[in-house]
Amino acid sequence: MAQILKEETSLSEAGGKRILGGIGAIILGILILYFTQQGLIGVGILIIGLIIVKQGSAFWKGSEGEDLVTGLLEHMPDNWYIINDMVVGSSQIDHIVVCPKGVYTIETKNYRGTIYGNANDQYWMQVFPNGSEYDFYNPVKQGNKHSLELSKYLEENNLKSWVNTVVVFPGDEVTLKVYSPKTKVLYLKELAAYFMEQRDTLDQKFCDDVVECIQKLVPKEESVSQNN
Repeated sequence: MAQILKEETSLSEAGGKRILGGIGAIILGILILYFTQQGLIGVGILIIGLIIVKQGSAFWKGSEGEDLVTGLLEHMPDNWYIINDMVVGSSQIDHIVVCPKGVYTIETKNYRGTIYGNANDQYWMQVFPNGSEYDFYNPVKQGNKHSLELSKYLEENNLKSWVNTVVVFPGDEVTLKVYSPKTKVLYLKELAAYFMEQRDTLDQKFCDDVVECIQKLVPKEESVSQNN
């Protein structure tokens, strides 16, 4: 199995903090409504609490999506390295994969509904069965920025390597209607096959050097060594 060198932490922690904070606000709002005459203040705090809990739930959903991707990646070959939730420069990268087939960043979007988008668009659209629509920043552009940041960091450390970008939608209730000829946008079920179709381009020593370089950015308390 692949070696997981860093687990996802930021989304789950952010989600937990928001949910706890939101619940606290909801309780405070209810207490104000029950024990005082400050109805508007109580309702306002209650609404704020509900909004914060909703935000926290969204973070947790994102964390669940990243866990699904990690769960698939950990079944790749033993000489593959997976580094999750990695900050490189100004980029928060969901997953970095280093293996003989290359260096990859994976941008994970755990969304539902139908996703419409073009790789060149600034924003994509998420449409739900009830007809509601939401815009979100183009994940191809987001992922390519992450790859560029990682490539620059490696080059600064005398490791020149093209960094590939993959965008993954791991949810069961998502339909992709996107056009992205250069950057792959995949369902989770397509990810393993995509990787195995790629030819080997890096020798093992170079992979090890890249991983060692990236691990310099990992706080010691977050570093994990997993060999299964």
